[in-house]
Amino acid sequence: MPTSPLYDSIHHQMTEQLVDAVASQLATLALIVVAVSQGVAAQLGRIARSMPVATTQAAKEQRLRRFLDNDRITQETHYHPIVRRALQGLKGQRVQLLIDRVLIKNHHNILVVSVGFRRRSIPLTWIALDHRGQSGLEDQQTVLRDALALLPPGVRVSIHGDSEFRSQALFAWIRGLGHHALLGVTGRTLVADTCEGTATSLESRMAGQTGVVYLNRVYVTEDGHGPVNVLAWWDKDPDGKVLVRAVMTNLPANERTYRLGKRRMWIETVFRDWQSGGFHLDKSGIDDRQRFARLLLPLVIVYLWYVAVGRWVVKRGYRSLVDDGPAQCWKYSLFQLGVAWKERMASFTQAIPVLLYLYL
Repeated sequence: MPTSPLYDSIHHQMTEQLVDAVASQLATLALIVVAVSQGVAAQLGRIARSMPVATTQAAKEQRLRRFLDNDRITQETHYHPIVRRALQGLKGQRVQLLIDRVLIKNHHNILVVSVGFRRRSIPLTWIALDHRGQSGLEDQQTVLRDALALLPPGVRVSIHGDSEFRSQALFAWIRGLGHHALLGVTGRTLVADTCEGTATSLESRMAGQTGVVYLNRVYVTEDGHGPVNVLAWWDKDPDGKVLVRAVMTNLPANERTYRLGKRRMWIETVFRDWQSGGFHLDKSGIDDRQRFARLLLPLVIVYLWYVAVGRWVVKRGYRSLVDDGPAQCWKYSLFQLGVAWKERMASFTQAIPVLLYLYL
């Protein structure tokens, strides 16, 4: 039997929130969540070693494998109730949903929707794609529909995506649901000032420009979709190549919308925390895509937990105890603050609080 007070705390909260989960599944999930929270790792051997249960390493690894093989462990039953409750404080607010895709170790292709929060984002739902290329419209609509269902009532939603999500069908679908869309387009996108006007590429329109160009009520691509608003600017890709980046939106093309669009990058920090900045998912050693997607479930619960603890540390005025950065220039993100607070508490043989909700 588990003997960890931290296990007792997390198991109690999960029992209250995951009311449709089988008791044995809850017990194993709580063990894995505690293990991931202590080791901040995605390697099965390390997770098993940190599971607070009095049995052999081989038995713990076998229990972990059975969990990952169990197709009755689902986001809908074992995660969505937790994140739905965690987001209740967003009721009536403006909410940024971020859709993106991450390829982990050139093998696992994961489509994710997150909700923006304090320069980070909290994953809401995800799909392990069965191919390495871009996602399709049906998968995009599925994850967005599931994510929207988790938000509290009365929120005003903006949906952000990079140029992979530039299809007119997705844009029209988002607008049909009554939400704002900020979807990336490439510099090769053709834009015309009128429905039947001559279309030129954004790269051509950006020639000689140094700042952001704001185009209101224009028509994009050969089929004259619009009117929409477009923001375009020069940037560099990771290899240093100069290129045009742009966003297609129904919001006014102005500086305020440009600043809002920058929040799309908040999902990139999650992918970094999943890998080199935190759990090292790229070293999990799991090849099967469904088992890998199921491993994400306890990791995402821990991610939510540590972001919540990081925010709690800030609100309580404790940040300087683990982060010596000045008030306007922290060294650590909220997730990293949560990890640092866990390590500080461990030095006093104390556990961090189990927080599965977001302080605003």
